[in-house]
Amino acid sequence: MHRHHPDRRDENGTALIFALMFTTLVLGIVLTGTLTVRTQISQNRTSFVANYQAVMTARSGLTEALSWLRRQTSQPVTAFAPQLDPAADPPILDTEEPDIGLVRDFNISGDLWARYEVWKVWAGDPDATRASWRQQVQCEDVSTLMSQSTAGQTWRLRSVGYVYRLEDPTVPFNEEPNKVLASELAETDVRRAVLTLPGQAAINVGDGNSAHINTNSRVNGNGLAGIFYPQGSGTPTTGPSNQNRVTGSPPLSPGTSYDDDYESVFGMSFEELASIADQVVTSQGDFPQPLPEGGIVIADIGSTLNFDNGFPLQGTAIVVVRGNCVLNPGNNSLFNGLLYVEGNLTVRAPCELNGSVVCTGNLTMQGSGDYATINYDEDALNSLMDVLGSYRRATSLSLPRRQ
Repeated sequence: MHRHHPDRRDENGTALIFALMFTTLVLGIVLTGTLTVRTQISQNRTSFVANYQAVMTARSGLTEALSWLRRQTSQPVTAFAPQLDPAADPPILDTEEPDIGLVRDFNISGDLWARYEVWKVWAGDPDATRASWRQQVQCEDVSTLMSQSTAGQTWRLRSVGYVYRLEDPTVPFNEEPNKVLASELAETDVRRAVLTLPGQAAINVGDGNSAHINTNSRVNGNGLAGIFYPQGSGTPTTGPSNQNRVTGSPPLSPGTSYDDDYESVFGMSFEELASIADQVVTSQGDFPQPLPEGGIVIADIGSTLNFDNGFPLQGTAIVVVRGNCVLNPGNNSLFNGLLYVEGNLTVRAPCELNGSVVCTGNLTMQGSGDYATINYDEDALNSLMDVLGSYRRATSLSLPRRQ
């Protein structure tokens, strides 16, 4: 009997069709997945860039707010209130929206814009919604929280940065068809320091008995005291009166009140002073040469800070040394400003220190062929006060929304 066998070519054709369908399906899935991943990557990249730009914008707001505080003629500033008065002579253009505080809008590229808002305190804001938001992000005078008796010494600045697409400039940046892509809140504290010496003198020393002004040493009060020290703590050693090692009005001035701690001299604790310092060094080799002009340098090295011919004390600044400080023979130092030593101080020739010295421990001056000199210089101290009295950042930037 003859049997019929199916044509193998039909089976092969069917298999090919299924294979093509399967391949098309797989390719579709792969392409769809690839496009989805690419879209997600693109969206993530766009989001990352927008958020980064928002942070940078908020930082810019903090920088301008700090600059605004520094520019005010009345210091310390007790009210954060940027003004807008184009008709004034010269025009006052602190901000774009004085009801908010400090506001700037600027173009990034194309229709992409950025904006920062640094909100002022306004208890009588008639807009309830705006007032509620203001309470969350406004700048604050936190001097009382920092146990400071003078208002305006420390401000907590907050800045909101936005990145947005501007489709219609006739409506607010955050209303349709405009679109906010990202926003960030940045915060920092800024503060002013004060400089109050125990006494107006070339040298302030915490114990009269501990001050020794030896041969070839000169202490010049330049119309004010030569050496100021606590009454009842003994008398500094100055050698025969005919040598005039110490001059001033008077040369030696014992005080009934003497305060040389950080709070009394700088108006803040050591930790707070360190937070606004230009540099805090923990090793001899990191001490700046020369000093940053008008800056604050703290040496907290845990041992003696030594200056010599190859490493002199040079420049104009406030220098705080935690520990002993020695200006070795031949150091050739020329310093202007305030040298505050929480420890013992030894000053050898040749050197000249102009401004004032505060020493909490033993102080010894000794020349040899040349002079070791400390001059009271009110001009040098006043120029430092102009810098020190300006607001400085006391805390690093923080992003409260991310904490």
